[in-house]
Amino acid sequence: MQVTVENVSELGRKMTITVEDANIEQAVEKRLVSIRPTVRMAGFRPGKVPMKMLVKTHGPSARRDVIDQIVQDSMREAFTQENVNPVSPPNIDSMKEEDSALIYTLNYEVFPELGTVKLDDIKLEQTVAEVTDEDVDKMLETLREQRMTWEPLKRAAKEEDGVTIDFVGSIDGEEFQGGKGQDVLVVIGNGSMLPEFEQQLVGVKQNQELTISMTFPEDYRAEHLRGKKADFAVTVKQVAKKKLPKLDKEFAEMCGVEGGLAALKKEVRSNMERELEAALKSVNKRKAMDSVAANNDITLPDAPVQREANYLMEQAKNNLRSQGVNVEGLPFELSNFKENAEKRVKLSLLIGKIISDNNIQPEEKRVREAIEAIAASYEDPEDVMNYYMTNQDKLSEIQMMVVEDTVVEWIYDNVKVEEKASSFSEVMNAVA
Repeated sequence: MQVTVENVSELGRKMTITVEDANIEQAVEKRLVSIRPTVRMAGFRPGKVPMKMLVKTHGPSARRDVIDQIVQDSMREAFTQENVNPVSPPNIDSMKEEDSALIYTLNYEVFPELGTVKLDDIKLEQTVAEVTDEDVDKMLETLREQRMTWEPLKRAAKEEDGVTIDFVGSIDGEEFQGGKGQDVLVVIGNGSMLPEFEQQLVGVKQNQELTISMTFPEDYRAEHLRGKKADFAVTVKQVAKKKLPKLDKEFAEMCGVEGGLAALKKEVRSNMERELEAALKSVNKRKAMDSVAANNDITLPDAPVQREANYLMEQAKNNLRSQGVNVEGLPFELSNFKENAEKRVKLSLLIGKIISDNNIQPEEKRVREAIEAIAASYEDPEDVMNYYMTNQDKLSEIQMMVVEDTVVEWIYDNVKVEEKASSFSEVMNAVA
């Protein structure tokens, strides 16, 4: 077998393979003889179909099968011989038979050969933060808000009160689509309804009937209502104020924590510290990866970029589907995902180079610690630990995560770093 390789671009290659003594005709004949006992044809007993008829009916497919097998075997051997690892399946460009030889050419791309990953002139800002007592108090207030009830009032409604209403909207005396509601709770000032509507509920009382007149904004989401003046016939069914539960032992039990308020605070702080640790890791990892990607120029092969762009587009569609959005007919363009795809492929190559150059392996201790951190948030951590340790796919995910964390640490160890103090809420908002 003869193999020649030609560079057609920086990453594009053209390979010509000559399989001498391919003996296609003999191989086709041999294949037909092998299938003859199983071929059924009207007028002939099994195994007795004349070879002439067999050649006519099954010859073309037998020839295709033989050539396919020769190509697959010779291509595999050629790639091994030339130490080629194409980024995607090659395209056969041409093929011809000369006497007993088969000659064909194929095109493919290779990954770029990377030198040492450049970290020169990179200055990283490493975000640091801690959970404060004030953060814990704010979280407890959030938990109270989540468990609040509404206490009915006899007085007139004011800001932050909840007003339950029925309403029917009309424009020029005609009801319009989407302008009707029953038992709708409007919290004055929280923006669930348009401000002009909410403000006219200030001062209303239970069982009061009124008309709210307002004009829809010019940029209102419903195009047919933009700039239109509407009247709403409103019936006030209840005026109520928020009633927050007390921060006591009963509230702690309501949150599923035994041991009173002190135990609840401890549990809340522990959860927040775990969330903060994960968020800081994500924020600082993104900074490190973005800096390394920006500091290293790489010519990328087209095929993996296209695959990644397709993956990102399908992921975006699936995210919308999970929210109940019909994505059919939406203007999805693959080009909109190409920039992000290029960045991800580039980072994949750079991370791979850092891993190989520094022989980074997933340390067993760190893998176990990572699984323990995941398991800690579950009711039965031991079951979760066993699940990850005995499921090879899940274990591999954690091992890769540990390797990537080690890569990020390696980057921070080899560049100039300046710490930037941040708050719990700022860090959490950065990853939201």
